[in-house]
Amino acid sequence: MSSSTVAQAIVSATQKYTISVYFVVLIGGVIGNLFNIVIFSGLKIFRRNQCAFYLIFGSIADFLLLIIVLPFRITQFAFGYDPTLLSLAWCKIRFGVVSMLSLLSFTAVCFTAIDQYLSTHYLPQVRQLSSLKMARRLVCIALITWSLHSIPICIFFEIQPTLGCDVYNLGFSRYFSFVHFCVLSGILPITTSGCSAMLAYLNVRRIIRRQVPLVQRKLDRQLTTMILTRVAFLLFMTSPFVIFRIYQLNQPATSSTDRVKVAVEKLVLSITTSLFYTNSGGTFYVFLLVSNRFRQQVKRAVTKNIWKKISDFVRHGNTIQNQVAPASDGIDIDLEPQSH
Repeated sequence: MSSSTVAQAIVSATQKYTISVYFVVLIGGVIGNLFNIVIFSGLKIFRRNQCAFYLIFGSIADFLLLIIVLPFRITQFAFGYDPTLLSLAWCKIRFGVVSMLSLLSFTAVCFTAIDQYLSTHYLPQVRQLSSLKMARRLVCIALITWSLHSIPICIFFEIQPTLGCDVYNLGFSRYFSFVHFCVLSGILPITTSGCSAMLAYLNVRRIIRRQVPLVQRKLDRQLTTMILTRVAFLLFMTSPFVIFRIYQLNQPATSSTDRVKVAVEKLVLSITTSLFYTNSGGTFYVFLLVSNRFRQQVKRAVTKNIWKKISDFVRHGNTIQNQVAPASDGIDIDLEPQSH
């Protein structure tokens, strides 16, 4: 079998893999992030909880990231249509917005892990650093910081006829490759969130010695378990992409005549990139997997509220019933404290 035949087979496999996996990640991620937003904003036990606020913020960033990136990636591989090659404005805006949203998503994970460490600390002075007011301020700072950071990206991304939409300024290209991808999108969020989550786990193991209400203790254990697993998920999903990017940056440019190597690198890049976006689309399912209490909360929220409202709407339509009934405040429910 000739090298050109092998290369063509690898390219075909890459195309089929990308279309199918990206489609699954897109649909599953959109549904999962919407569920995260509904559950953490609707359940009474999570209201005015700064950790839940960070989780909502991260889910919104992940939701927007998926719907901006993946549909165009799917159409690019399925139909060969890439808007970034046809519109300079879209080339600049897309990469600027995507870089901002991805950094906001990583920042939300770091904030969540740090907050859980602070809120479970044995010193009252440290616990006071964790508050909803502080969470809102930090989110505003993150939005401003990463919005400003995306401006140079919008400026330096350009279109060249043979190479497409990319950064062609040598200095900024090095910054974008080493700092943005390797540090800000890899090493920094992984180490920060990982260390904070482990410290929070150690705090929760000692929390029984403090005079903490049972409901709060159960909530702290639930959130710490979910966050620790979320951080591990971040580590396993983003590390392959960062490692491969570092490999690419330290390798000489591959000759276009070496078709098999080029095809293999494209396949590996497609796999690692799909894992990178799975990090944004799989959070809800990770929470379902590791926390029995979260599964019960989701089940009750769906059956007792969402499904009930849909059934009532189908049964009665928009007809206003002239009945006196207790006012409903959205998904204002909770469960009795349970173990994980």
